[in-house]
Amino acid sequence: MLRELLRSLKEAVPILVGVSGPIFVASVALLAWAGVPPMKAVTLPWRGGVALWLVQALLAAWPLWALRRRLLPEAWCVQLRCLPLKTRALWWSDVAVSAAVLSPLAALYALSVLVFALHRPAWWTSAMPWSLVSLAGSWIVSCLLGAGALAWQRRGAAMRAQRAVRVLPAETLLAARPGQAVALLWWPAWRDALTPGARSLAAGIAAAIVLALAWTRGWWPVVPGAAWALMFSVLAIALTERLQRTMELHLAALAPWLASLPGAGGWRWRARAAIGVPMLLAGTAAVLLVLVSRPWRGLPLAAFALGLAATPAAMAAVPSSNREAHVGLWAVCAGFLTAIGSELWN
Repeated sequence: MLRELLRSLKEAVPILVGVSGPIFVASVALLAWAGVPPMKAVTLPWRGGVALWLVQALLAAWPLWALRRRLLPEAWCVQLRCLPLKTRALWWSDVAVSAAVLSPLAALYALSVLVFALHRPAWWTSAMPWSLVSLAGSWIVSCLLGAGALAWQRRGAAMRAQRAVRVLPAETLLAARPGQAVALLWWPAWRDALTPGARSLAAGIAAAIVLALAWTRGWWPVVPGAAWALMFSVLAIALTERLQRTMELHLAALAPWLASLPGAGGWRWRARAAIGVPMLLAGTAAVLLVLVSRPWRGLPLAAFALGLAATPAAMAAVPSSNREAHVGLWAVCAGFLTAIGSELWN
């Protein structure tokens, strides 16, 4: 049986090579595009080039911000304060960790340089010295931004530890007691007890607004409007779906012990309504930008605004545990918003 299996595999090797070979070549070609934005930035006008370069550096540093709690748990941050380490040593350790995490990106940049050195397109040859400097500078800035995220995590953990050991009178604590919705929803989100927290959601909403701004103002005409609409709608839907899943898990954890307390249930519908906040904020900004950017078409804009309002309502009506229905909603809503968003202007 083993001999027959080996014989079958031997006969299938040419087929596997024929099928996987083009896929491998295409994958290498796609990976080589990782270093294009920093290198291409030096050939653009300074406004577009600087914006593209900064976007690449920020996106490359995002994994450090997303993984900062895993790389530096709060218990470690508190213990670091007890060690005789200087600020410079801690900063260099943050830079070393950031460089280690972003080392695969450096390998992708090196692969990109190798591929472009072999093909030598005209724009790359004319800007070759500065393009390499821009690429290296982008990676260095990403490492520094990642080190800043780790330093922020260490400083925030130390401040929270100081507040935790602070002793306050009972009267002061009772007077500062927040409302039910604030205590159960806002403070857990702001203190990053929920994932994603309020800060992460604010960053996602800001990124969606920046996409809407680049889309409506036509900063990069080479990118079609349908691509901008797709990126904007997918990001807004992703924020909505992730917040819904987090909120449902949070409410499920609170329900058993809150059922016996004599509190009003108004915070529950506020929690459900909060699911649509990211998409409504980003959508409102996008619609306003469309109105002030250039002549627009009324019917597609009304349909686009209606879709932005109906998407979070439709997703909130289906539990996040029903993954098949949510994947279908993702596809339908993203396709609808993309199709309508590409027809907003004459």
